[in-house]
Amino acid sequence: MKKNALGTWTCSTGAFDLFKQHMLMKRLTFLLSFVLLLPTTMLAQTIFPTQLKAPAEFNTGDVLISVLSRSERQMTTNFLFEKGSRNSWHYHPNATQVLMVLSGEAYYQEEGKPKQLLRKGDVVTTAPNVRHWNGATPWCDAECMTVSDIAPGEQHAVQLRKVTDEEFSSPITYENMIVRIAEIEVHPQYLKEYLEYANEVDRLSVERELGVICLYPMQSAEDSTQIRILEIYASEEAYQNHLKTDHFQKYKQGAHCIW
Repeated sequence: MKKNALGTWTCSTGAFDLFKQHMLMKRLTFLLSFVLLLPTTMLAQTIFPTQLKAPAEFNTGDVLISVLSRSERQMTTNFLFEKGSRNSWHYHPNATQVLMVLSGEAYYQEEGKPKQLLRKGDVVTTAPNVRHWNGATPWCDAECMTVSDIAPGEQHAVQLRKVTDEEFSSPITYENMIVRIAEIEVHPQYLKEYLEYANEVDRLSVERELGVICLYPMQSAEDSTQIRILEIYASEEAYQNHLKTDHFQKYKQGAHCIW
C-alpha cells in the first residue's frame, strides 16, 4: 500500500484482498465476543446452573429456564424473566404448584381473578387444574422458582394460549384497598435523622409486605420540614399488620423528631 500523487492510498489487488480478510476477521472476532458475553451477563443474575431459553411458542419475551431436579412425581425449576416477559396461560393437571419469587417483581394471575403483584419472598400455591400465568413486571426482571407435583399418568403442564398485551397491562385491583395521607411537621434539627428513618421503613415495607402497595413521602417545596406521606394498602388488615412490623416500630423510635 502506498500514496499516489493525489495524496490518497492505493494498493494492489492482492494486498487489498488481504486487508479485507483482516477487517472481516476483526469484525467476526468482535461479534463472537459480544455473543459470548451476552449469556454470561444474564447468567450472572442467578446462582443456579446454565439457563436455557424457553420456547417462544409458549412464552412472550426472553424467559430463561433451568430444571434443577425432576422425578416421576415432582419437578423443581428456576426461571429468569426479563422485564415484560411472561409464560402462557397454562395449568397443571391434577397437581399442585408452589411459586416462589427469589428476586425482582413479578405478576401472577389465575383465571377469573385479579392480577397480583409479587415481590422477593412472596410465595403462591396454585391448586390443581387452575389456569394461570406469571412473569416479570414491565419495569423489573424477576427470578422465580417453582416446585410442581406431577400426577401419575399426567404431563407436567398443559399449555393454552399466550397472555395478550391487554391482559398483561391490565391494572392491579384490590377490592378493600385503603389510601391514607399522613401530614407531619419535623423539627428542623432532626430533619436528616427523620428522613433516614422514613426512607428505611418505606423501602422495607414495600419489599417485605405484600399488602403494602405504596409508601411515598414528599417534602413541601416551601418548607422542607413539612412532610406528606401517601400510603396505599391492599386492605385494613394489611395496614394493621404493617403497624406491628419491626421496621415500623423502629420508625416510631424517631417520634422525637416530630412536633
